Amino acid sequence: MVVQRPIRRSVQAFESEASGMAWWGRRKRRRFTPFDRSALPEAEPLTFEETFNEGLLVAEAAGRMALKNRIIVRALRGDEPFDAERASAEAREVLRELIHEFDQVAEWAETERESAARREGRSAHQHDYHRADSWNLRLRERVNEAVAQRLGELRNDSEYLAAFAERARQEAWGELSEAIEQRLARDWPDVEIDEAYIAEREDRMAGVAFDLLKDLDEVRQRREERDALDDAFGGW
Repeated sequence: MVVQRPIRRSVQAFESEASGMAWWGRRKRRRFTPFDRSALPEAEPLTFEETFNEGLLVAEAAGRMALKNRIIVRALRGDEPFDAERASAEAREVLRELIHEFDQVAEWAETERESAARREGRSAHQHDYHRADSWNLRLRERVNEAVAQRLGELRNDSEYLAAFAERARQEAWGELSEAIEQRLARDWPDVEIDEAYIAEREDRMAGVAFDLLKDLDEVRQRREERDALDDAFGGW
C-alpha cells in the first residue's frame, strides 16, 4: 500500500502569498470618468428619403390592417363570399382615407412649425415645439405630403390594389383560422356526426362567428390601448 505524504508548503510560499494579498488590499480603486454626453458623436439627421420610405411602409401596414379587419368581419357575418374586385375597391377606399389622414398631419405640422418659430427656450415635453424643432417639423410636413401624393398614385394602379387586397386577405385568413383552431381545441370535444348534428350546423356556426367577433373586438381594444400608451410613430 502506498502512503501519500501530506503536502507541505514552505514558509517562503506562505510569505509570498501573504505579500500578494497585502498588495491587492493596498491597491487603489480606479476612478471612472463621469459620463459626458457632449463627448458622444452627433447623430446624423434622418434624410427625406429615409423618412419617406418609413412613412410609406407605415401607411401601407395601416391600410392592410384596416382592410384585413373588414374582410374578417364580413367573413364571420357570412354575408357573401370573398370577391377580389370588391376587395380591390375597398383597398382603394382605404387608401383614400389614409391620404386624408396624411394631409391632415401635414397641415398640422405646418401650423406647429409656424407657431414654434416664435417660441424660444427648451421644450417641456415631446409635443412642446420651439424654434429648434422647426427643421424637424418641416421634414414631417414634407414627408406626409409626399406619402399622401404617393398613395394617390397607387390608388390608380389596379395591379397594386389587387396585390394589396390579396395580402390583406391572406393576413385575414391567417388570423381567423388561428382563432378558429384555438377555440375548437379549447371548447369543442369530439362529437358524433349524425342527422341532428348536420341540421344544427347553421346555428352552431352562427354561435362560433359571434364568439369570434367578440374575441377579435377584445384583441383590437387591447391593441388600441397599447398603441395609445406607446405612440410608436409619433403622429405619422
